[in-house]
Amino acid sequence: MISIQKLEQILTAHAKWLKGDKDGVRAKFDHADLSGADLKGRDLRSISFREADLRNADLREANLKDCNLSDADLRGANLDQALLAEADMSHADLRGAFLEGAHLDSADIWRSNLYGAVISPAKLHRVLGCVDPQKS
Repeated sequence: MISIQKLEQILTAHAKWLKGDKDGVRAKFDHADLSGADLKGRDLRSISFREADLRNADLREANLKDCNLSDADLRGANLDQALLAEADMSHADLRGAFLEGAHLDSADIWRSNLYGAVISPAKLHRVLGCVDPQKS
């Protein structure tokens, strides 16, 4: 598991990268154990969380736009009001996750497991892998 200090250090460098600062470094948490992490309201744009363990993480109101969450374990994670526009969530495990009011515009949820997830009233405009029940 990544220590809180290390996590803060990585996210500070990522924030600099987002601003175009030459001292900034794009964050990458592929295969990382971030289970139970408190990332509420954080700007996590464009971070790769491929195959990361984010079980029970608090991602409420986080900006996850353009993130790679493919094959991530998000069981029980709280993503209420999170911005997930253009995020790659393909093959992610979202069983029991909370996505109330999440913005999933143009997100890829292809082959994601959403069993028991609380989704309504998420915004699902142009979501890849999502079927509109009113049109079927």
